[in-house]
Amino acid sequence: MHLKIVVVCAALGLAGLAGATTLDIPAALVGEDEREDAAAPCLQEDAFTAGVASTAASLRVGGTAYGCNAEFAACFEFDLDAAFGPGPRPAGADVLSATLVVRKTGWADDAQGFAYTAAFAYLATGAPILVPRDDLDPDTALDVLYPPVANVDLSFDVVAALRDALDDDADRLGLLLAGVYSEAGYEDYITVGGAGSAAPPRLVVVFNEPVATTGLSWSTLKAVWR
Repeated sequence: MHLKIVVVCAALGLAGLAGATTLDIPAALVGEDEREDAAAPCLQEDAFTAGVASTAASLRVGGTAYGCNAEFAACFEFDLDAAFGPGPRPAGADVLSATLVVRKTGWADDAQGFAYTAAFAYLATGAPILVPRDDLDPDTALDVLYPPVANVDLSFDVVAALRDALDDDADRLGLLLAGVYSEAGYEDYITVGGAGSAAPPRLVVVFNEPVATTGLSWSTLKAVWR
């Protein structure tokens, strides 16, 4: 008797099963910013400006000792409505993984080393927005890695940011790369592929979505019961 009840319950629960889907989402906006005050050269501004589009093939992340010890950050925005298509989007809890993938395309001076690179989330609107530099440190980072010498794909775990964006019903996901543990006066920047690169940035998402409901007739259920 118990076994038959379990079988019937399993049959009724088929509609609730979910399958994992993978999306490879291109960036809707890619850009970089140098936080130098144009009105007062060599004065470092308090924030990066994210949300400024660029068609450059390479974007700079980190600092350079040339000139005024400039510092750069790269930003990436992803259109969530376009990514998941028509119909209801998955909830944050349905997202199994989300990875920002950027291609490392070069570095300044490996003899001196380049900084750890971190991914951060910001509120993306498709328009320029200030991201305070003081808010960008290892404790607020989504993920931190040390870039290898080889020019290969760099993968940052950004699942927490995507889950929050989906739960908040945000139109866009904004991600920013900046250096951390940087030493002033050192060549510690890298370049990553931008919109004009052969390997542009992308967001790889794995999430659960409901399987199409399969109707079960009463005669089918009676057959299972028997």
